[in-house]
Amino acid sequence: MSVLSAFVYKPKNLKFESQENGETIHFILRRHPITNLPWLASDLFLLFVPVIITVVLENLNINTFKFLPAEYQLILINLWYMVILFLSFESFLKWYFSVSIITNKRMIDVDFKGYWTKRVSEASYGSVEDVTYTTGKFWNILFDYGDLLLQTAATNVEFEFLSVPRPGFIHDKLTNYVEDYKKGLEND
Repeated sequence: MSVLSAFVYKPKNLKFESQENGETIHFILRRHPITNLPWLASDLFLLFVPVIITVVLENLNINTFKFLPAEYQLILINLWYMVILFLSFESFLKWYFSVSIITNKRMIDVDFKGYWTKRVSEASYGSVEDVTYTTGKFWNILFDYGDLLLQTAATNVEFEFLSVPRPGFIHDKLTNYVEDYKKGLEND
């Protein structure tokens, strides 16, 4: 199991902060890694913006920095790259810490919103009314990822596990868990 895995099925020796006694993890899910390409591409482009601007301005014989000392130019460039690093790191953290956990007792959805905010939702199998998944786009089908939507009876009507790998497999397993849970309640 890799630390950066987006799909972990029945991990060994892994715990989470609100795990109860006797609770075992069936799935740890993150957004598919391919969903990181847009922010990676834009950040990569932003790395080259100072070079592009400098080349364009020199080709136009415009020296906008002639009144700015070299030390200040260096500070501006460093500030530019620090902002890009900060934004890239935040995007990575949002991907890495936004996880969906499916256990033998419940489903937990952790949405990491940035450096200071996270939202944690959980639902037991008894509150699940419907499980649906979608893979309607070309990239979803090509890389086998999609959205898993759980309709619950609670006030939080819908759980969304967005852009998770192998949504069909997870859907099948999750519906089995819900059916087994509800059969167990009927037998009591």
